[in-house]
Amino acid sequence: MNPLSLAPTSGRIHFLSSMRRQEIAGLASDLLPVLDLLLLLAIVWPGALLYGHFSSQLPAVSGVNSGLERIALVAAVLAPFILYDRRFGNEASLGQIGILVRSHVLRFFIFAAIVLGIADIGSALINVPFAGLFAWFSISLLLTSLTRIGIAKYVRHLQRQGVLTEVIAIVGSGPVADRLAQVLQQTPPGTTELLGIFDDKIIGALPSLLKSTGNLNALIEIGKTRKIDWILLTLPATAEQRVLSIVQRLKSLSVPLALCPPHVGLAIPYNAIDYVGDTLPVNLLANRPIERWNSVSKRGEDLLIASLVGLLLLPLLACIAVAIKLSSPGPIIFKQRRHAVNNREFDIYKFRTMRWSPLAATEGLQQTSRNDTRITFVGRLLRATSFDELPQLLNVLKGEMSLVGPRPHAVEMRTDGRLGHEILEEYPHRHRVKPGMTGWSQVNGARGATHTMPQLRRRLELDLHYINNWSLLLDLKILFKTPAAILRGTNAF
Repeated sequence: MNPLSLAPTSGRIHFLSSMRRQEIAGLASDLLPVLDLLLLLAIVWPGALLYGHFSSQLPAVSGVNSGLERIALVAAVLAPFILYDRRFGNEASLGQIGILVRSHVLRFFIFAAIVLGIADIGSALINVPFAGLFAWFSISLLLTSLTRIGIAKYVRHLQRQGVLTEVIAIVGSGPVADRLAQVLQQTPPGTTELLGIFDDKIIGALPSLLKSTGNLNALIEIGKTRKIDWILLTLPATAEQRVLSIVQRLKSLSVPLALCPPHVGLAIPYNAIDYVGDTLPVNLLANRPIERWNSVSKRGEDLLIASLVGLLLLPLLACIAVAIKLSSPGPIIFKQRRHAVNNREFDIYKFRTMRWSPLAATEGLQQTSRNDTRITFVGRLLRATSFDELPQLLNVLKGEMSLVGPRPHAVEMRTDGRLGHEILEEYPHRHRVKPGMTGWSQVNGARGATHTMPQLRRRLELDLHYINNWSLLLDLKILFKTPAAILRGTNAF
């Protein structure tokens, strides 16, 4: 389709054609919690009947029904919160159905564990055997997955038909309009369509690929016969009276109008608008990667899992402490200054794995190397299994570390004789979140010391990927993959 074509959209008008792409994607995401609630309640009887059909204890089916009804009620209340995926609509429009299903299955297992925990506390599991529960959860997982696949395929169908393509008109000419037009032309096919550039005043020359399609009156006439999703003004905010005048004239189209930032298309980073003191609007150039409720939920994850793991591993920790004390003289716990969040420092706790020397604190930092003669026999076993890191559970409980995050590097750690920030300008960005006991780098093979620049660059790329894409699900994925990474023993010495 010619991006500057002014002909009305031909063919049957879709009932969603008056909505913007974000609205349709949002509706697709918001529809799923309602369907989940209804499905979980409706599956109670089929689940009980399926169990009764294969069970020889038919008189107990009524008790099974009662128990399943209580569990289904709890599940229906929790499902809209735990199974909700706000990115569903956008990912569905891109055809990422496999990713959506895998994400839903992982959410469902977490959801099932929480439901069973609550049901057990409320004694709802007494009359419900494992087979009945398994049948109900299996049917629930199957139908909720099929629902997501069906909606995702329909959204993808709308995308291919062009219903989700956002038609954008630019008002104003000049360098900002030129850059905006170039940005829109580089978007993935089917996502945006540039209607044209409209202005009563032509400032400078337009790019050779674009021609002004008329003044504001022409845009208003086109808007009467063709869907327009956005009108973006590329005028300076200081041209207050002209902007207000254009807004008044274009309000008759009932189309969202927005003032395009002057730095569009430039390398300067910018984010959504926020408010300083609730009244002063500002453009965010950088933001906290984990904030508000995300910060609360991550801290809750750390406290819950670290407490449980710490209690379960108390016998192992005691055995390791005794082995270290018997194998060589010196303290059991080793402390070292490491980088923390916001470039602060803290003392990290580790089981001592090297021979102790009173002069060690005054000597310069030396990264561990393979076959390092300073490592004791017990220490080598601890390093191979990463058991030497277990005392950092105390750092997690104190709030100095998180279970998952970029591994904290020693304060004086050097690569090729230079500090990290002297090699890579973005190196301090890995300190925007709390350091972790394990991280995305570790489960992707980037463990151990960083002796060379490529090693440091790879570690930084993985750490920044984690920070920019953080979610509780990603944390759980990393925690589940950590044991396998430890068993592989990559760069563990």
